[in-house]
Amino acid sequence: MDNKQKGYSITELMVVVSIIGILGVIAVPNFVTSSSSYKLKNTSVDLCSNLRKARSFAVKQNRNVAINFNTGTKTYAIDGGSPVRLEDGVSFGPGDATASANPPESIPSDGVSFTSEKATINNQGISNAGYVYLQNTKGEAYAIGVHTSGRIVLRHWSNGSWN
Repeated sequence: MDNKQKGYSITELMVVVSIIGILGVIAVPNFVTSSSSYKLKNTSVDLCSNLRKARSFAVKQNRNVAINFNTGTKTYAIDGGSPVRLEDGVSFGPGDATASANPPESIPSDGVSFTSEKATINNQGISNAGYVYLQNTKGEAYAIGVHTSGRIVLRHWSNGSWN
């Protein structure tokens, strides 16, 4: 009969636990800092998508659709519907951007360049022009623009310019 026992020694187990701990210490800070960037990008893409849906709805229903931005409550509402809240850590504003996404217009102090903080898209998909700027706590910024032609664009502030 063989008296050898199978399994791991306490030393092997401690080495594995130590490696997992070291990897955790390295990975968690990277995850936390990338989380705010992810939230900003996700919120910006959602707003851009919702503006495109609003344009489509205006054309389909053959009527005007209004998008109201409320910088105080960090929300926007489409056609009088339920307000959509920006994700935690994201607010209206240009972040560290030093130039407007729509020159020669200047960067609005509240992050919304639409007159009366309201975009209106008519039954032909044409809108009043303006930009909405979103920022996170790290100073990163996105600009979502609606052109008079109805074209909706998403721009990111990176390396001193809008891309």
